Formats: sequence, C-alpha cells, structure tokens
Amino acid sequence: MTDPRDEVVTQLEKHEETLRLHEFVRLVEIHHRDEGPGVERELLEAYADAVSFDVDSSAIDDRLTDSERWELGHRLYELDSERISNYPPDWHDRLVGTDDVREIIEVIQSEVTEPEGDEREAVTDERGVPQPKVVRVGQAIADIDPDTTRERINQMRDDDDVEEFATQHRDPTIRLE
Repeated sequence: MTDPRDEVVTQLEKHEETLRLHEFVRLVEIHHRDEGPGVERELLEAYADAVSFDVDSSAIDDRLTDSERWELGHRLYELDSERISNYPPDWHDRLVGTDDVREIIEVIQSEVTEPEGDEREAVTDERGVPQPKVVRVGQAIADIDPDTTRERINQMRDDDDVEEFATQHRDPTIRLE
C-alpha cells in the first residue's frame, strides 16, 4: 500500500464538513492515481485516518457490490485485486484510456436507468446527464482533465451533438442527440 499524499489530504480537508462516503471514495480515486482502476481499501482507510473521516470497514461493506454494472444507491464497486471504485467494472472496461467524451455520456446515459441523487445529480431519460457527473467520470476513469472534458462538451453543443437542459444550477444536464 502507498501512503496518503499531502495534496489528496488537502483536497479531502476542503470538504470534510459535508463529505459523504461515496464522495470521499471518489476524491481519493481521482486524486490518488496509481496502478490500476479504483483504489485499495487499505489506502481508503489510511486517508480516513489522515483526515479523521469517521468511517469504518462495515460502512464500506454496506455499500460494496460485486456487480459488473451500475446499481442504484451510491454503491461502491468491487474491482479486481481488492480495489474499490465509485464506478462499476464495466464502465472501467469501456472507458479506461478513452478520450471520447461522447462515449462517457453514452455509458452514463444508457446505464443509469433510475434517477439518483438530488435534482442536480439525477440522471433521467427526459433531462439526460448532469455535466459535472460526466466531468467526474472522465477524470476518475479515463484520466481526462476536467477543463478538457468541458471544452469537448462545449464543442459537442456547438456541433448539435448534445441537447442541453438549463437548470437553476450553473451546470446544465446534457443528453446525446
């Protein structure tokens, strides 16, 4: 296991007051990239200790699934070699190494079949995928810089490849045409 990195601890501390378990895992997964998808359970526990994040193994176990595909309920996914991810193994299989933002939107749009999260986070047939979710998946799985993902989404808008739904939140939802 690798030791926690100071810059990741700093990211976690910025959000420690409001951080939920799936957000904690996602931040570690994005900011502590090492070999392979997801993050080792031991490393998650080391980060939890480093920032005094109150989580025990049973909380992770309660959310953990061995499903290959997306499941409702902010699930954590068991990957090969004792690694955990916010995203299912089939997303990793399809998206690792891609630079195709359209494919990321397509995966989320086709697999997230039930609304989940608050209004800003819900993926629905009618309104599509929240842009921040596309950015996070691109960053966590495909290692695409968030600004690059936003630029590609803007280009897709300009090319009429996505339909955008304005919201009161600054980030719209988008749906492939």
